[in-house]
Amino acid sequence: MARRLEGKVSIITGSTSGLGAATAAQFAQEGARVIVSGRNKERGEAVVKSILDSGGDTSFIACNLDDEASIESLIAEALDRYGRIDNLIANAAATATASGEKTAGILDMDNEILEDSIATNIRGMLWLFKYSLPALIDAARPGASETSSIVAIGTSGTRNGAPGMPIYFSTKAPVEVMVRSLATEFGDRGVRVNCVSSGLVLTESEMKTMTEEFRQYVLKLNALPFFGEPDDIANACLFLSSDEAKYVTGTTLTVNGGAAF
Repeated sequence: MARRLEGKVSIITGSTSGLGAATAAQFAQEGARVIVSGRNKERGEAVVKSILDSGGDTSFIACNLDDEASIESLIAEALDRYGRIDNLIANAAATATASGEKTAGILDMDNEILEDSIATNIRGMLWLFKYSLPALIDAARPGASETSSIVAIGTSGTRNGAPGMPIYFSTKAPVEVMVRSLATEFGDRGVRVNCVSSGLVLTESEMKTMTEEFRQYVLKLNALPFFGEPDDIANACLFLSSDEAKYVTGTTLTVNGGAAF
């Protein structure tokens, strides 16, 4: 059976842990040459080693998504190493963590938390799209129905809401608008742009920062009686990045256990 991303070059931001690391591992298993990216070099190199030990092709490039120059450098270095970019998974985000919990309610809001969230989740995402799109256009052959792909990771909380998270949800909500706008602008050049709207999944970070009270609050609202795993989000990204989804663009795939707030 052919691997679904054989020969493709895939950048995955925020892939030094959690959802991004799981996606990097899956993409490598499916034949992609994977660029692991994030701010923490030590964690990034650990993900790279794990993938290399499993026979994958990968390397690490540091990137801070709230720094335009860092984003531009990420894309330039990726092209220098691999010569092309076929897939971008825009996963990195600021989660507005305050006081040791993954919450930053309006009464706790300060300018540092707010500006960090805006810089990463809005400005950084737009800069990432700007600098990656020329390479993604070059990789596509729309006349032959061959596409490149962006998958942006959103959150289903932007539609449903949850207590104590207005900053995170407010700065993640624009992701779906970006996806629809870019899909209409770049579809004729062969670039597909989609969103995976994630619910709460059990990453190491979630387990450390989310209170048990909040986890139980969300679980009661799920249609399914369990939380997702990082591979559940990785599976959605893999489908949307593969040729199986070559006629899918401008859409949001919700992966949240049927949560309804």
